[in-house]
Amino acid sequence: MLETYNLILTDIIRNLKRNIKSSPILYFLFFIMILFSIAMMAMLTKYFIKNDISINLSDVFFVIFFMFLIKTSVDFYRYYINSKPFVYILSLPVSNLKSLFEIFLLIFWIQLGLWVFFSSIYHIFIYNIGINLSYPLIYLQFLIGVILSIILGTIVPIHIYNKKKYRIIPVVVFLVCLWFWNDILSIIIITILSFLYLIISLNHSFESYLFVHRKKRKQESYNNFKSGIKKAIFLKESIILWRDKLLISILFTSVFIGFFSGYFAVFGDSDFLPESLRLIVSLFSKEIYAFFGIYIMTIYSSVFISLNLFLNEENTLWIIRNMPISEKTIIYGKSFSLLLPFLCSIPFIAYFSAFTMGESIFYLIWFFVFSYLAGVIISFPLGAKYIGKKSDIMLLYSVSMIILFILGISYSFTNIFYLFLSNDIIFYLIILLIEIILLFLSFEVSANILSKKI
Repeated sequence: MLETYNLILTDIIRNLKRNIKSSPILYFLFFIMILFSIAMMAMLTKYFIKNDISINLSDVFFVIFFMFLIKTSVDFYRYYINSKPFVYILSLPVSNLKSLFEIFLLIFWIQLGLWVFFSSIYHIFIYNIGINLSYPLIYLQFLIGVILSIILGTIVPIHIYNKKKYRIIPVVVFLVCLWFWNDILSIIIITILSFLYLIISLNHSFESYLFVHRKKRKQESYNNFKSGIKKAIFLKESIILWRDKLLISILFTSVFIGFFSGYFAVFGDSDFLPESLRLIVSLFSKEIYAFFGIYIMTIYSSVFISLNLFLNEENTLWIIRNMPISEKTIIYGKSFSLLLPFLCSIPFIAYFSAFTMGESIFYLIWFFVFSYLAGVIISFPLGAKYIGKKSDIMLLYSVSMIILFILGISYSFTNIFYLFLSNDIIFYLIILLIEIILLFLSFEVSANILSKKI
C-alpha cells in the first residue's frame, strides 16, 4: 500500500547504517555535540531566567520555523527531485501523485520526530537543572509552526526547480502573513491554506523532476579540456560553482553578514531593535561580532565549498578512478577553485569596516585569511575521505564545531597578543607562513587518503 514510502525509507536506513559503519566515531561525535548544544541552550535559558532577561518568543519561533523549513526543502529535493530510488518508482504501476504524497508523509514524520526528540531532550535538561516550565499552549503553537514549516518546505523546491517560478508567490504571501500574525489561531489558518496549496502543488511536482534531470542531461562533459589537467579541474569546479549559483550566494551572504554584523557592532543598543534582542546584543563587543561574522563566512565559503568539491563526485567517481592522473593533481586542481569563493567573501571586510571606520582593519583582514585557510586545512582531508558520498549535515556540523573550537582559541590568543604588540606585523606573518605549510601538508594527507579511496 505504501510502496514509495517503504522504498525511500529502506534506502534512508540502508545509507544511514552504511555511513555509521564506515564512520562510527564521526557519528558518535555528532551525537555528543547535539546533546552538548541542547545542554548549552538549557543553561542559557536558566541564565536568562535568573537575570530576568526577557526573550521574545516570536524570535525563537521563527528560528525554529526556518530551520525546519530549510531542512524539509533539502530533504524533499534529496528524496524526490534528485532521488535515485525514484527512478525505480516511476516504473511501478503507482500513480505519481500517490508516490509524491507518500514521500511527503515520510518527510513529515522524520521532521516531526526530530522536533519531538529535541524538544523532549531540552525539557529533560531543563528539569534536571531545577527549572520547571509549563507552557502547553506555547508548545502547541511551536508544534503547529513546525508542521507549517514542513508543508511550506515541501512546496518551495517544487516551484524553485521549475520554469514557472511565479507559482512560489503564494508561499511568500503565507510567510508575510505569518510574520505579522503568528498567534496560534493565525498559524492554524495559514497551515490549512498552505496544505490546500500543497495538494495543488503536488500536481506540478513532476515538472520539477523533469526540469532538473533535463538540465543535468544538457550539461557538457568537463573532461575534454586541452589546456592542462590542473587547469581543466579548476575550470570544471569553477563552472560548477557558477552553474549552481554558489558564487552569487557567497557574494550575497558576505554582503549581508558584513552589513548586519557591522551594524550590530556599532548600533547594537539602538532603539530600532526589540528590547529582548537589544539586551542580548549589548553584551557583545565589536570584536565578537567580527569573530562570528568571519566564522559564518568561513563555514559557508571555505568549509562547505571544500567538502562539496569531493562529496559531489558521487556520479563521477568512476571517471576519477579511470583517469590517468595522480591524486595530487586532483587535489591541487580542486584547491585552485577555492580562490573564487574567497574573492566573493571579501565584501564582508568592506561592509564591516565601513561601520567600524576601519578600526583594527589589519587584524580583521589577517584573521579572515587565517580562518579561511584553517577551514580548507580541516575540510580537505575529510572531503577526500568521504569522496563520492552525498552531502551530510552531520559531517558539516561536526567540522563546524571543530572550526569554532580552533578559531576560538586562535582568536583569544592572537587578540591578547594584539593588545600588547599591535604593530608587530612579523608575528602575524609568521603564523600565516606556518598555516600555509600546514595547508600543503593537508593537501599531501588528502592525496594519500584519496589514493586509498580510488
